[in-house]
Amino acid sequence: MTRIVLVSTMKNEGPYLLEWLAYHRSIGIEEFCIFSNDCTDGTNLILNRLDQMGVIRHFDNPLGPRMDPQRAAYSRANRMEWVRSADWVLVIDADEFLNVHTGDRSVQALIDACPGAHAISLNWRLMGSNGHAHMSDDLITERFTRGSSFETPENGLVWGFKTLFQPARFDYFGVHRPRFRKVEKIDPESIVWVNGDGKRVGSHILAKGWRSRPETVGYSLAQVNHYAIKSREDFLLKRLRGTANSKNKDRIDMGYWGKYDINTLPDATIPTAGIRPIVEEWLKDADLAALMRACADCTRRVLDYQFQVAEYRTFVDTGTWPEPAAAEAAAK
Repeated sequence: MTRIVLVSTMKNEGPYLLEWLAYHRSIGIEEFCIFSNDCTDGTNLILNRLDQMGVIRHFDNPLGPRMDPQRAAYSRANRMEWVRSADWVLVIDADEFLNVHTGDRSVQALIDACPGAHAISLNWRLMGSNGHAHMSDDLITERFTRGSSFETPENGLVWGFKTLFQPARFDYFGVHRPRFRKVEKIDPESIVWVNGDGKRVGSHILAKGWRSRPETVGYSLAQVNHYAIKSREDFLLKRLRGTANSKNKDRIDMGYWGKYDINTLPDATIPTAGIRPIVEEWLKDADLAALMRACADCTRRVLDYQFQVAEYRTFVDTGTWPEPAAAEAAAK
């Protein structure tokens, strides 16, 4: 049996966590190596319980002085023998969903469609807010069904990718792709690196890069649905927690919203039927169910506190954002 390990790191992803895990379980991923840092909504407690239930393996990854938490987590995963011994590793974030288009829609079907490949880089489809203002208990994958164009990208982020790869062939786990030691000279013919069409991406990618070129974009076999912002309320929460690869929470501003709120084309291709049965089975565990209720309550209280700032309420109600200086001054 092919061993596939999903590696991720997260902070305050509690409201979305079970759907994300259940979805990837439904497409054939059985092993999860999850790191969390500095959570205030109970995400770490939820992950601890899921670890106790045997669903995942969870590791505390507090913010430190040397590396951002994301890269620190991936460096740790790279040193774990049970991860490195996997046949394939997928490194993705908690707002990214691998959407396989081929065969039975499983990760194994994608691997089978790329015989001989050592790495498969899969382009993002940036999924916009679809006009939604509020958080919901409905599935993210069913609510947000409009996204970016592959053929005529709305901005330079659209052709970004994430990579499914054989860890034995590479030295390091990167955010978007695996890497080699800089001192090592790689024979381009020794590594078969393909895109979401199953076509080789070219030797240039061996050295660096996390975005496709026009000639190497490919998504017929699979893509990665990237739900970076979700609804306007969800976006306020994202602003508070910042990003996993940056200590600067101010990076998440209205410019970020504009880059990711892309609703150009409809896309409801992601298979969601397997999600709810898995989540319902997990929630039969009374402790997990209690932790999820507590997380939901915490999240609601945080949002209510944010709405003391009139500009934030205006953003949620109308979709318009005040001048950043005015909003920040009002929040202090």
